[in-house]
Amino acid sequence: MELFLAQNHPPMTHLPIAVSMLAALAAVLALFIKRKELVWAWSMLSIVAILSVVPTILTGVQAGKGRNYIEHGVFVADKPDNATIQWHQRLGISGALVAAGFVVLGIRQLRGKHVNPTLAAAVATSLAIIWGVTGHLGGEESWGPDTFPGFDTSTEQSAP
Repeated sequence: MELFLAQNHPPMTHLPIAVSMLAALAAVLALFIKRKELVWAWSMLSIVAILSVVPTILTGVQAGKGRNYIEHGVFVADKPDNATIQWHQRLGISGALVAAGFVVLGIRQLRGKHVNPTLAAAVATSLAIIWGVTGHLGGEESWGPDTFPGFDTSTEQSAP
């Protein structure tokens, strides 16, 4: 089961990132286009974002254990070689906390309470940026240039 979870961390990361970007787009558009559908969209997407990050975190912990980044518990070991993946984990957790605040705004809006649209847009955009950078760091660590040695162009001769 651990291997299955670890192998599925990369695909699991795409849903919360995409949802947060769509939520940010809807929230920013709602600032300029006064349509209740846009407000409803970012509100619903805030719920999807927090729900979709749970399996992402669970699979991420297993991936960290499988790559020996996590030796004990759930946090990446504090080693110089783990600096990038530590940032990946810290930003992912920070994003989850921002998503928790964002879902509070979304639920309040869906329950008929007024939520400041600028605040909603700022939180949604912050979440999309945090998770976007987080995904980039994790992807770079897993899928960097050394991943596909068959495409190494440094040994090829350049044309005159």
